[in-house]
Amino acid sequence: MNASSRTLLAAVSLCLGMFACESREPPLQAPPLPPEPQIPLAAPTPEEVVAPVPGLPSRETEPDRARRIQPAFAADDEYARGTPESARRLVYRVTLRVPRSLGVADPSVPSPAAELYVDVSRDRLRARFAGGGWSLPPGAEVRLRRDEPGVYVFHGPDGRPLGPGQLAQWFEGGRTRFEPRYRINTPPSREQSGPGDLLCRLVAEWTNSPPDTLARRCGEGGAPPSMRVGLWRMERTADVAVEVPREALRADHEDPPRPSAQVAHRAFLSPELMARISPRRGPTPEPADDAPGEGLIITNRGRARMIVTVGGTPVGWVDRGATAHFVGLRPGTYQVGAMRPFGLQTAARRPVVVPGRINLPR
Repeated sequence: MNASSRTLLAAVSLCLGMFACESREPPLQAPPLPPEPQIPLAAPTPEEVVAPVPGLPSRETEPDRARRIQPAFAADDEYARGTPESARRLVYRVTLRVPRSLGVADPSVPSPAAELYVDVSRDRLRARFAGGGWSLPPGAEVRLRRDEPGVYVFHGPDGRPLGPGQLAQWFEGGRTRFEPRYRINTPPSREQSGPGDLLCRLVAEWTNSPPDTLARRCGEGGAPPSMRVGLWRMERTADVAVEVPREALRADHEDPPRPSAQVAHRAFLSPELMARISPRRGPTPEPADDAPGEGLIITNRGRARMIVTVGGTPVGWVDRGATAHFVGLRPGTYQVGAMRPFGLQTAARRPVVVPGRINLPR
């Protein structure tokens, strides 16, 4: 083999070697696509806050229908794990004070039983409205997180997010007519340990008040021994340290509470307790031709949920546009009035014959 042939063979071998080396390198991969931007959900309007969830039929109770739970404005993935979290478990005994303009309650009739159960950690809070004495379906729940404005609520079988301040409209069952009053008693210095300032944030959302203004009421920490929202008075009866999985405090739509029926009215008192309310003295008038066989039928013609009082005693609540039948009252004449959940009087007391029916306000 001459010199020129050897040179050509070496060049060919070098090229084949380079090609083999290049073929062993991994192929180039296209860069990953950027994530799609998350469009924040818009907060509901005031009318949507108190309206049924879209698609909800108009029947008063529907325990068998599917739940309609809307997604939260922001997923709470940080609290999706079972990591232990230190928290406080609080219980408040709740009573409702009726203004004297609606009468003086019969002392023989016990006040409707209501409690507020709160689990609160440094950054999350869950509050559950327990007992039949609230003007809400039993088991309603509010969830709140420190790093996001607004709350998430479960009402009856359904759930929805609410923007800042809209919790007041949800509780009122309509547009608020004035800023609800509140009072928070700061815990003594010796009790200022553990999380508690989120309770002030809850009251701020509840009354549509600036959170920064209320933050000072809770001091450095600890739960207020008593609070008042509107005419609802709350006295702390329990405060214990607990350790719960983080997922039990997540503040979005996941892990909903046990569902309850969608109701448009509810009686505070049993028929036996209603029978203790005394009618006005005097002859018993004849009931009207359209009167029911017993009790009192009330239709709420107002623009918000109303609490009905008979002789100054709160006997139940009725949603706007709904009709309720309260049974147990003895035949006679009673002073009947109504107020909104935050305490604004919506119907002055007036004499009503029972059995009978009435529209409130007129």
